[in-house]
Amino acid sequence: MIEFKSVSKVYLGGKVAVHNVNLKIEEGQFIVFIGTSGSGKTTCMRMINKMIEPSSGNILIDGKDIKNMNDVALRRSIGYVIQQIGLMPHMNIFENIVMVPRLLKMPENKLREIAENLIKKVDLPVEYLDRYPKELSGGQQQRIGVIRALSANQNIILMDEPFGALDPITRENLQTLVKNLQVELGKTFIFVTHDIDEALLLADKIAIMDNGQVIQYDTPQNILKSPANDFVKNLLGEKRLDHAKFDYLPVEEVMIRNPKSINYKKTTHEAMEIMHNSRVDSLFLVDDENVLIGMADVFDIRSSNRESSKIEDYKLPVNAINRKTPLRDAIFYINKLGYRNLPIVDEEMHLIGLVTRASVMDIIYKGFLGDYTPEKNDNDIIVTSDMKEV
Repeated sequence: MIEFKSVSKVYLGGKVAVHNVNLKIEEGQFIVFIGTSGSGKTTCMRMINKMIEPSSGNILIDGKDIKNMNDVALRRSIGYVIQQIGLMPHMNIFENIVMVPRLLKMPENKLREIAENLIKKVDLPVEYLDRYPKELSGGQQQRIGVIRALSANQNIILMDEPFGALDPITRENLQTLVKNLQVELGKTFIFVTHDIDEALLLADKIAIMDNGQVIQYDTPQNILKSPANDFVKNLLGEKRLDHAKFDYLPVEEVMIRNPKSINYKKTTHEAMEIMHNSRVDSLFLVDDENVLIGMADVFDIRSSNRESSKIEDYKLPVNAINRKTPLRDAIFYINKLGYRNLPIVDEEMHLIGLVTRASVMDIIYKGFLGDYTPEKNDNDIIVTSDMKEV
């Protein structure tokens, strides 16, 4: 979707900010630029919306060179979140959120709906739309800054160290929020930070920069597994490198096998018997080929006709993760996003396993104490982190 082709930026006086950057960013990825001050990370990001013009090379969006695009139109098509938030103090929260949609001439009768839907996504009350920025905390204002960047449904969102000035708890909450939004909406996020933990937590791919050059551009797991040089090793730190193999174990190596399930054609009576005998409060629903299609919960089933009701009438959606998803991501979903358990599926969506909060805690204990040994060598395993709702 976005491609840098031999991009450089040299300022007057000969200072080289960016030198010969080549990289591709696929649609829907969360990309993090990281490096020390003056490394060129922010310059790279700001060249995407032409806030800074490249001295040489080309930046393409969907195959089109941005040199040939109108500057204002390009910037309105790209969301932008900055550390200083940038909310207009004389406008209420509603007016701040819908600034870009108004500039794009969206119908006025749609704007309230857009603002209400977005503010709910960041767990703020709709009533806050009528407040002014000074009436909100710093963390709440930053949430508004994030959804303002999403208000015109832009496919690309730029985020320039958006959480750098926040306290650790607020920052952690917003990291979880942003990652969840990116996964849910499927947007392309370009994020600049100087915090390696933040980069490892959020990124699908990380561009590590030093002296204006991209030193390494890869997934977090590949960077941890094979740092390009001593600069990258020092950035990561010895502790993270020691934990890398454990964090990126594929969940199929640590999952609970043969989780409790029931064919969707069965009755609620049969489902309740299985749950009672197995001492569980929910069951996964599968078809005749053991493909995961949903789940059922005891509290919904209890109101059914005990003999004749079909379990499929009580089907609930369920989020599943691929068998090659790294353990780190499963821990994130359970600890940060609040999932009690996660079914594991193969590439054809067959139900093959389960991770629960309890099983993850057991793995963490063993990993911390040094007595966990994976079942097989995972050096050649390709890791994905797709979560799918069925």
